[in-house]
Amino acid sequence: MADRVILCVGTKRGLFLLESGKGRKRWKVTGPLLKGWSVPYAFVDTRGTPRIHVAASSMTYGCTTLSSSIKKHNFKPAKQAPAFPKLNPKAAKFAKQYGIDASPLIWSLAAGPERKKKVLYAGTAPAGLFRSEDSGQTWEPVAGINNHKTRKDWSPGAGGQCLHSIQMDPHDPSRMYVAISAAGAFRSDDGGSSWKTINSCVADYVGAPKESAVGT
Repeated sequence: MADRVILCVGTKRGLFLLESGKGRKRWKVTGPLLKGWSVPYAFVDTRGTPRIHVAASSMTYGCTTLSSSIKKHNFKPAKQAPAFPKLNPKAAKFAKQYGIDASPLIWSLAAGPERKKKVLYAGTAPAGLFRSEDSGQTWEPVAGINNHKTRKDWSPGAGGQCLHSIQMDPHDPSRMYVAISAAGAFRSDDGGSSWKTINSCVADYVGAPKESAVGT
């Protein structure tokens, strides 16, 4: 068990850090940090010198990622934030019809492989995956999933169309998984260059496109 535990708690009014020792009986609360920002996601990257990476949005400054050392809380925004994809026409029509929010948002962040300490991934709404090779200073789209052949069938979920989950395989640095609402789960075995759907044996949602590999 770790001697030091830090929890990142994102809220609509900024970021809070909860810190405790091994026993986890008492917690020190720091925050709110990043006042004026809404924080959907944040995590501590422990590969090398620990850093905090945050997905944040503001009515004034838009959506971006910010990074800071744990000690100083000197958050700096990305020099080049993710460039959000657009909804496909069918998804845009569906979102408008049912009043589903289609505003840009960074939903999730994840550390890359252990041996690539500066690589990060970000999942967005509308659904897209982005990769940074400089610890979050700049982001580039992962074309293999963003331009996937099934994208024409991706639909907004009730919370919007988003890439909400990113998972690296701890045993294989070339394998990773993402999940998209509403398109299901995808797997890459070559570091994100190509992707395949992994939705077999999973029930489709009501109204999902027929004879499609997505729709869970």
